[in-house]
Amino acid sequence: MNFEKICEAAKYILSKTHIIPKIAIVLGSGLGDFAEGLKEKVEIPYKDIPNFPVSTVTGHFGKFIFGKVG
Repeated sequence: MNFEKICEAAKYILSKTHIIPKIAIVLGSGLGDFAEGLKEKVEIPYKDIPNFPVSTVTGHFGKFIFGKVG
């Protein structure tokens, strides 16, 4: 993927949320319920993000979830 395509994806993500994360948590299998407790939650499906790969794994939610903990 070239720089322009990465910038297009980032611009789209930034247009959907005001949250700029300080920390990212990558949730593995069975840990998706953690996201249910987030405050100010914003969900962005991978399929909506320009130039972003879509997960083909069965059961994968296929989305970024931004929010606040604590």
